[in-house]
Amino acid sequence: MISLLKLVCQCLLSLIILSFYACKDSNQKLAISSSEPIIKNISEPESWKFVAFGDCRGHSSEDPVNVPVLQKLVAEIIKQEVDLVMFTGDICYGHANRKELGDQGALEDLKRQMLLFRKTIDPLYKKGIKVYIVRGNHEATQRYPDVAGTADHRPIWPETKKVWDNVFGDSYQMPQNGPDGEKNLTFFDTHKNALIIGLDLYTARDDKVNADGSIPKPSTKRIHQKWLDSILAIHDKPHVFAFTHEPAFKVDHQDCMHGDTSYKLDYSKYRDQFWQSLQEAGAKAYFCGHDHGYALAAVTDTINTKKDTIYQVVVGTAGAGKSIAPVYDGYNTHHRVTPINTSKSYGFVLGEVTGTTARIFYRYLDEQENFQNQKPIELIK
Repeated sequence: MISLLKLVCQCLLSLIILSFYACKDSNQKLAISSSEPIIKNISEPESWKFVAFGDCRGHSSEDPVNVPVLQKLVAEIIKQEVDLVMFTGDICYGHANRKELGDQGALEDLKRQMLLFRKTIDPLYKKGIKVYIVRGNHEATQRYPDVAGTADHRPIWPETKKVWDNVFGDSYQMPQNGPDGEKNLTFFDTHKNALIIGLDLYTARDDKVNADGSIPKPSTKRIHQKWLDSILAIHDKPHVFAFTHEPAFKVDHQDCMHGDTSYKLDYSKYRDQFWQSLQEAGAKAYFCGHDHGYALAAVTDTINTKKDTIYQVVVGTAGAGKSIAPVYDGYNTHHRVTPINTSKSYGFVLGEVTGTTARIFYRYLDEQENFQNQKPIELIK
């Protein structure tokens, strides 16, 4: 009887001790968890934002950048708390004037203009926003020889790349992974769940050279397709955002990636190769400038009907003017171009990415200098 009572007492004592330590352990865990940050459910899709815009150039070397407009846009972009910016070229008036200034003088003037642009957008860098920039024709061309009325009017001057590399070097440089001869001009980068591709249109694609060392325009307006194909072949991101300076399909200017209808130059076979590569990669939007204003169009392949629509987004909206008047009557081959929206205003395209879906909308300055939004377009992967 005494042994049985002793056994019961021992059992009760053990239960009391275990309960004490269990309680203590629970309190410790509570104390630890209350001091730790709350971790988001990893199944929630990550959200982030980007901006696309371009063409802030002025209209003379004395007024090379529309600084007041560009400053307003930069300030608003910072308020939107975006991760990155894609700038589609024509950052300054440029047109290196060798005829009046000589070779060295023209390059020094071009550098001065480019540095003014860099200074104006510097707040983006200071906020830690990634800035990707491609060249426009104004940064690459020259004014001597200046053969008006010909396809070679204001040809490409290779020396301008040295200025570009100097201004956009060190912490300002683009990803250094482009093809030989185009590093800092053509490049790619990945950001979270997206592949970002910047493409140069003003590198020679053949060996034709003018007597003064400049490059005739018909040798350009094409991207480095082999390089692009190699990048797209290995990417595994759900979103692909490509940008360059000129539209793939004519909008306003007669000259763009399709060729130049003014001189019956048809480059559509190169443009179609480029567009097909975007289709195969699952890209939903292509950003460009050159035309001064905003123009959104849906491009549908009438032969490969299973291919999804890609939106061509013209965002030459950073200060060069408000003259855009879209007419999609270029060398469209088997593509149907359907206009959606247009705006003669200054602003930028804001993109919002959430998981495998994204949407873009145009945010612009109205006549009272207030920012307004157009209806968003959904990009569904």
